[in-house]
Amino acid sequence: MMLPIWSPGKQALPCTRESGTRHWATCWTESSISDLRRFPTLFLAISTSGWIPSPSWRQLCTKATMQTVRAADTNEVVKLIFRESDNDRKVMLQLEKKLFDYFNQEVFRDNNGAALLEFDKELSVFKDRLYELDISFPPSYPYSEDARQGEQYMNTRCPAWCDRILMSPSAKELVLRSESEEKVVTYDHIGPNVCMGDHKPVFLAFRIMPGAGKPHARVHKCCVVQ
Repeated sequence: MMLPIWSPGKQALPCTRESGTRHWATCWTESSISDLRRFPTLFLAISTSGWIPSPSWRQLCTKATMQTVRAADTNEVVKLIFRESDNDRKVMLQLEKKLFDYFNQEVFRDNNGAALLEFDKELSVFKDRLYELDISFPPSYPYSEDARQGEQYMNTRCPAWCDRILMSPSAKELVLRSESEEKVVTYDHIGPNVCMGDHKPVFLAFRIMPGAGKPHARVHKCCVVQ
C-alpha cells in the first residue's frame, strides 16, 4: 500500500520552512493506519517547502558575517545578508521570505549535497516508526522550470529533499530482504539533467515475491515494484 503525504509547509523568514505542518501531516497519515507493523506500507512524502536549519547557514557561510535588515515600520527582520569577511565583502547568501540566493549552487550537487544532508533531521521524530533508505541524490526541490536549465535551482527557496519515500517497519523488512537476496534495491531521483518541473520525482525500485510477508502464501515468479 502506498499513501501520499502532501504538505504545503508554513513560510517563515529567513526562507526557512517550519517543519510543524509536515510533522502533523505525517503523524495524521501514520495514525490513520491501524497497524503499520503488520501491513507493509510505503509513504510518498512531498513538500513544497524546503527546510534547512540555521546551523547549515553557517556551513554554507563559514567565513561570512551576517547583516540584518529590518522593516522601518515594524522592526521585523525582513532580510539577512551574509558577506565574506574578506574578498571585498562579497555577498555569499541573501535570505528573504521568498528568496534564497546562494552564490554557489554546486554545493547542493557536489556529492549529492552530502555536506548539508546531515542537517536534515525531520524524520528523527519518527524513529522506529517510519524508515527511509539512504539518500544518494541531490536535493529534489526547487528546480528551475526553464526547459534549458534542467540542473539549475531556483532562488526562491533553499534546495532541500522535499520528495521522499518512507516505509513502515514491515515494508522496510520486505525491501531489505529483497536487497539481501537480489541486490536490486534502488532509491533515486528521475531526470537529473532534464527539466522535470520544480520537483525531481523520486522512486524506489525493488523485487518482492508475490505473497511476500504472508507466511502461508504461495510463492510464484518474482515481480518488480516501482
